[in-house]
Amino acid sequence: TLLAEVVRMLCAGVVHGDLTESNILLAADAPGINDRPQAVAPAGNNHAKRMLLRDVENLRNFFGRFAPELLTTDFGPEIWSLYERGMLTTEVVLTGRFERQAGAVDVGGVMREIDDARAEEAARRLRMQTPT
Repeated sequence: TLLAEVVRMLCAGVVHGDLTESNILLAADAPGINDRPQAVAPAGNNHAKRMLLRDVENLRNFFGRFAPELLTTDFGPEIWSLYERGMLTTEVVLTGRFERQAGAVDVGGVMREIDDARAEEAARRLRMQTPT
């Protein structure tokens, strides 16, 4: 399936980035994905998550015209969540359901990280000014 292709690509370290119905090739045996010059590596691109979610949403919206039950699925967030947790494989069984976690934010922890980064930067600048 096309979702399996999206998963296979992500497992290989690639997000298509512009997946629309015009980039789908229909063959006798199975559909395929075409036009990958804008593909990105998810590990090195801050926009990879947004791009993957958009790619999967584009597939859902296109095929949802022919199979309306697809319009209620949430494959994109499910795939990305599995990827982030290191649990995405080409054999994973997707459900199309995803429950967003709304846990408490550790503001104190975030502030400590910011303070640590500021202290490290101040120390670095001091070292740069001090002749050795």
